[in-house]
Parts: sequence; C-alpha cells; structure tokens
Amino acid sequence: MLVHGSGVTDIAKVLSVSKGCVIRTLVKTGTQVNLKSSKKYYHKVQIDELHSFVGKKEKKVWTVRRAIIYAYDAETDEIIAVTAGKRSKKQVKDLFKRLNDLTIDWFCTDNWKAFKEVLPYERHLIGKQFTKTIEGVNTSLRNSCKRLNRRTTARAAPKFLKESL
Repeated sequence: MLVHGSGVTDIAKVLSVSKGCVIRTLVKTGTQVNLKSSKKYYHKVQIDELHSFVGKKEKKVWTVRRAIIYAYDAETDEIIAVTAGKRSKKQVKDLFKRLNDLTIDWFCTDNWKAFKEVLPYERHLIGKQFTKTIEGVNTSLRNSCKRLNRRTTARAAPKFLKESL
C-alpha cells in the first residue's frame, strides 16, 4: 500500500490497526533489508538520511524520530546499503557495518554530527557540494512515497473530500 502512494494513516485505517503498528512494521522490515551491491569497489559514496517531519521544518519535531539512512553511488545510480530506525548514531553505525565488505575511497555526507562521529575522518567529505545527487534522489523518493512527502508538497485532502469518506 505504501508503494502505491497510501500514507501511514490511510494504511492504518484500511487495515484497522494503529499508526504505530504500521510504522513499527515498516521499520522492522527496513532493518531486515540487505541489498546486494553490483560492485566491490566504489570511489565516492553519498550517504544521507531521509525522514519526514510534523509541522514546520524549523521546529524539528521529527515524525517518531525515525529515518531511512542509505548509501548511494551516483556512478551506477544504485542504493548500495540501507538501514531504517531511529535517527541516531546507532543507525549510522549499522549502515557503516553494512558497507564493511566494500572498498570505498570517499564517504560524502552533509554536516550531521552522527556522520562525523562514525565515518573515518581521513575518508570523509562533508558538504552540500558532495551530496547534490543523493538530495535529488531524496526528492524523487519523497514524490513517489506519500509518507515521506513534506507538508509543503503534500497537503491534506480537501475538507469536502474528507466529509464524503
């Protein structure tokens, strides 16, 4: 249902379960995903977290403090590792562990503290100029997955539509 554009609230309503149950199921499934990369060597890998928020971005009230953290290779246009869970240093460690079998020259991230603490300093490039491609992937994922849409791009259903449901 999520893949076809239904949000967590819609899924919970259709299945007659709580929103928390839907989110826990998504996170549990996300932690079990184990991708097989196409190569053993990558020159530059971009890493970013993808999450949604409630209300205004400036308030940083993160939705259940959950995130998808993933590694992306722009050359092959592939997601090479992914983890889901709390937006935390522990999740970054889990992602780094999933990349252990690969040879990676450079890890490219934004300035999030957890990335700085986990990734090796001598192979870590920090800055928006190194993460432009993965930010574009985030936008594509948000557009295809209603749950990840930001409030500014995904409005609630109009009042007349809600009343007819």
